[in-house]
Amino acid sequence: MIKSYFFLNRQILDVRDSILNKKILEAFTQEKEKLVIELEDEDNLYLEFCVNHSLPYYLIKDFYFRSKKNSLDFFDNLRNKKLIDLLIANDDRVVAFLFDDNSVLYFTIRGKLTNVYYKTSSEFLSFKKIDEKDLSDVEADLVNKSYISEFNIPDFYLIENIDDENVLRKQFPIFGKEIIQIAKTKNQSSLAGGLKTVLEIIKSSNPIILVNSKNYEIKFSFLNLPNSGECYDIYEFENTNDALDFYLKETHQLSSRKEKTEIILKHIEKELKRISNKQNNLLTIIQRGNKEDELKKIGNLLLINLNKIPPSLQIISLEDIYDNDRLIEIKLYPKLSPKENANKYFEKAKESKIQYEKAKELIEVISKEKEKLTEIKHKVLNAKSIKELEQIAKGLKLKMKPEKNLNESLTEKFKHYLVDGKYNVYVGKDSKSNDLLTLKFAKQNDYWFHARSVPGSHVVLRIDNAKEPLPKSVLKKVASIAAYHSKAKTAGVVPVSYTFKKFVVKRKGMEPGKVALLREETLLVSPEIPDGVEFLES
Repeated sequence: MIKSYFFLNRQILDVRDSILNKKILEAFTQEKEKLVIELEDEDNLYLEFCVNHSLPYYLIKDFYFRSKKNSLDFFDNLRNKKLIDLLIANDDRVVAFLFDDNSVLYFTIRGKLTNVYYKTSSEFLSFKKIDEKDLSDVEADLVNKSYISEFNIPDFYLIENIDDENVLRKQFPIFGKEIIQIAKTKNQSSLAGGLKTVLEIIKSSNPIILVNSKNYEIKFSFLNLPNSGECYDIYEFENTNDALDFYLKETHQLSSRKEKTEIILKHIEKELKRISNKQNNLLTIIQRGNKEDELKKIGNLLLINLNKIPPSLQIISLEDIYDNDRLIEIKLYPKLSPKENANKYFEKAKESKIQYEKAKELIEVISKEKEKLTEIKHKVLNAKSIKELEQIAKGLKLKMKPEKNLNESLTEKFKHYLVDGKYNVYVGKDSKSNDLLTLKFAKQNDYWFHARSVPGSHVVLRIDNAKEPLPKSVLKKVASIAAYHSKAKTAGVVPVSYTFKKFVVKRKGMEPGKVALLREETLLVSPEIPDGVEFLES
């Protein structure tokens, strides 16, 4: 719901009075994808924007701590401007903050292109960097939109076939699937009627947050909308800003609690599996019983018949004087003498007794340990707070932060491309990064690329399935990426060496980023980021 156009529409109505006519003191960022604007007030207010496409929002906060380090000023021209109006586009998820010098700050929700822009009379800037052409297109689009300050309830009845969902979405793209589904439950006979009812509720009802702590679920909604309240705790708020603030905090809490729960449960399941295996082994020993008497008897039979046992024999049949001279087959150790074989059986008799008695003692300890872990697992599943989980983890002597594996931590140090939606390509950023990519990250059957005879990045094409044939077109695209990330970037055609990583070696004394090739092939390509290649942010 918080990504919905109508949530944004309701939000501007709720917050505008608290921020209008306030002067901007500063704008800065200190967290990835978050911009903060400080407004002058009795105790100062903070306008926080998040441009993460999975959870985009803006929020008014009455407190924000700016760190002395790792923070960066943004949109310097915003300082000392007075915020005079707050509007929303009539056909798009774009919120416009208007200032007294006619400059405008735009907050846009557009999937992965979600961003904040600032327009003055002389420049158009973006918070999250985009290329110049896209920036120019966005500027033209935002400037030419119509903006409103009231709640937008379209006049559905002027459109024919408005109850047809496809017609509705085409005419009014501001209606998302969630709103339409809710409208259908509100009015089975008329989609337009249901939508009007839903919009009136969003416009005037109190927002609510539904939380299912057990399943880590959270929903943003409004009173009187159809909500599945079963198993949910419901929290009601007077305005969308307070509700959103709670939603974000609770989302973080649920996410953190889920992560910690999974770490602890994974540890417990691993321990339970270990204990169960040990328990099964002990039960096998107990069921097999104490073989001390049987093994002693064999040892004695061997001693009695030492003179009858030839050397290097693997098995012998002897009369069992303890069982009416019935013949008994006895396995022997060919490398041992007859007497050593007898002693071996006496040792095994002693071991069997010790093993059996120890198994009976340990089975009780293991059973109690298993029972205790099962109880702890139950506590974890029913824990209601992060603090409770941390106490459980402390008792288990378990570190809560999951450690990244080597590949996960290394990938952050490279540029990452996706070729044809399938093939992962990694590009070194500097000499040190090149060495990490080639010597630590790349696997033996990955392809390795480098522009010939010029400085440039090492490029690795990850091969997940060596048996799967690799199209030549993919090799050429990756070679073009390697040429693009080299000093030959401006050349028309560039020769690029490529080989399997296993044929790339670093000899003693070589400088960072320098390697030698034991075998190579060459492709002539244009230095570019070809069609079908997508850059993925670290």
